[in-house]
Amino acid sequence: MPEIMTQGVMPEVMCDKTGYGIAVDIGTTTIALYLYDMGKNECLAIESRMNGQARYGADVISRIQYCIEHANGVQALQHTVIDELNDMIGSVCRASEIASDKICYGVITGNTTMLHLLTGLSPETMGVLPFRPLSLFGETMTMPALGLLAAPDAACYLPPCMSAFVGGDISCALLPAGFLQGKDVCLLMDIGTNGELVVGNQDFVYSTSTAAGPAFEGAHIRWGMAGVIGAIDRVYEKDGCIRVNVIGDVRAQGLCGSGLLDAIALLRRKGVIDETGRITEEHKEWQCTYEGQAAVKIADDVVLTQQDVREVQMAKAAIAAGVLALLKSAKLTCEDIKKVYLAGGFGNYMDQQSAKEIGLLPSGLGEVMSMGNAAGAGAVMALLNGSYQGEMQRTCGRARHIELGHNPYFMEKYMEEMCF
Repeated sequence: MPEIMTQGVMPEVMCDKTGYGIAVDIGTTTIALYLYDMGKNECLAIESRMNGQARYGADVISRIQYCIEHANGVQALQHTVIDELNDMIGSVCRASEIASDKICYGVITGNTTMLHLLTGLSPETMGVLPFRPLSLFGETMTMPALGLLAAPDAACYLPPCMSAFVGGDISCALLPAGFLQGKDVCLLMDIGTNGELVVGNQDFVYSTSTAAGPAFEGAHIRWGMAGVIGAIDRVYEKDGCIRVNVIGDVRAQGLCGSGLLDAIALLRRKGVIDETGRITEEHKEWQCTYEGQAAVKIADDVVLTQQDVREVQMAKAAIAAGVLALLKSAKLTCEDIKKVYLAGGFGNYMDQQSAKEIGLLPSGLGEVMSMGNAAGAGAVMALLNGSYQGEMQRTCGRARHIELGHNPYFMEKYMEEMCF
């Protein structure tokens, strides 16, 4: 069994199928595809790429808006992801020396919007009140019906979603986390533009989503970027100077989410940023101005501006307040949470101490564990053994979803959590 999760342990899965199959996680930013020989329980190839839909919008909301504003928007976004998937299928099949028409089964997961766009359903109703999707999936189609390369009768399972903004990717991520089968109360967090949160154990499940904005994915940050070559992914102090680690060991081009988090934590620790988020006059040698704003020079060509700090404040406040509001709805406190599972790319690479220092993770929570691509791991589990599909259906059926849009406690905590 390949180690799909970076620091977690992939559960052993008894396979109930034979032949070749694919498990896919369509993320808003990246797509990951796993090719399996199911009878041998063997991963033959893994392919990961940026989601080409990004040219229509960096996040879910902007892609929904594109569909609202363009008559052929849904078709354009669907064709983009289908073409990308077929190219990836061709790539892994060539690498494994098998024909694509030998693929007989697939599981494709993603957030609710990504699954709508994959299947050609309009996500427009999720862009306006009351945010109701056309489908919550949990259904099986054929891969050729979707336009995907596979055997003529290849089945494709689309995992169920809990709501418009807690999707099939979260249903899948809960499988390797496994806490819904035990007594300990645990929390799953997928920190991104739309922060998805699930708390529960074998007796109950509560879920919610909170619009954190894309700061931790590098968007709306002046020198923000994805975690690719050239991105600063670590920021620290040495000999009184700001030091950085750059992906690919090249000249720094910008800050990805983990580097941004480190930078804010360091500057807060050194008093360069006060509790209100204002850049002070401490360590003047680190500071500069950019377009009339106070700013801090992180690397030769990378600057963190006052507006960037405000973007991080809003993002971290939304996540922290979302956690607190979810726990209150479930009649829990932070101290009741035995373990926190961080799903997704940002959660995997962020420094947990930095996250705690700036208040992204509320104090009092239990042990924090990074899972890597938990959605992909769950999709693989559902590919190899059909019983996991039933488990996801049961979880979504008993989950209670908490809306935060008009939740006064969430708004109260959001304002409080704006401070560092």
